[in-house]
Amino acid sequence: MSNSDFDIIFRGDIVFGHQLSEVKVKLQQLFKVDAAKIDALFTGRPVPLKRNLDEATANKYRDVLLKAGAMVEVCSSHKSPANSPSKPAVPVRSQPMAPIARVAPAYAAWTLAPVGADLLPASERPAKPAAVAVDTSGLSLRPAEGNLVDTAEVRHEREAVVIAPDLGLAAIGEDLIGADEKLELPLVEIELEDWGIADAGSDLLSAAERPVVVPVAVANSDFGLAPAGSDLGQLRVSVKPVIPDISKLRLAE
Repeated sequence: MSNSDFDIIFRGDIVFGHQLSEVKVKLQQLFKVDAAKIDALFTGRPVPLKRNLDEATANKYRDVLLKAGAMVEVCSSHKSPANSPSKPAVPVRSQPMAPIARVAPAYAAWTLAPVGADLLPASERPAKPAAVAVDTSGLSLRPAEGNLVDTAEVRHEREAVVIAPDLGLAAIGEDLIGADEKLELPLVEIELEDWGIADAGSDLLSAAERPVVVPVAVANSDFGLAPAGSDLGQLRVSVKPVIPDISKLRLAE
């Protein structure tokens, strides 16, 4: 067998997960043919897509077609009576060819594990955690409905002593303070002979009661009204900008 005795055979099967219409469009783009010739490939009969390829080139074509969604096979062509260099590769109907070597598709084989099986192999399973030892030597069982705390462990609260010898309930509306408990306040006599009601708007202070206000002289020669939007703060000090000397600076190459 020479190094160029491999054919790409297509029987119309597509890779699981691909849509038939999308696979046909991708094959039409790969082979640059019209839709009618691509439809002729999906008849269920084996059709050689490429002939007389070396093994590396055949595997390369197979990977590209599998990626496009077409399930193809790499077969030996030295026993095929229809093998001819002058025959076109796409699409030509030929007699069934006896495949010599079927190349496994480039996807992993999936299986179903039994119910309850561990999906991780023994080498990938995490180590079991170490058992935690709990000291139960000081534990014991008490009778049902018994007190879980011993008498020596019970904390006794001190009772507060409240002395209330003379407390009682008074009748509704009764004065809570007895006659002997009331405080007698001294009466203060206020003379209201000079008091009266002034008219509305009257000055409540007489001329003798008014405080003496000494006028303060203020020189207003420097005051004036600033225009709207003027800055009323202090005068700003003009600062001369510093101009650095860059005559000795240069850019590094």
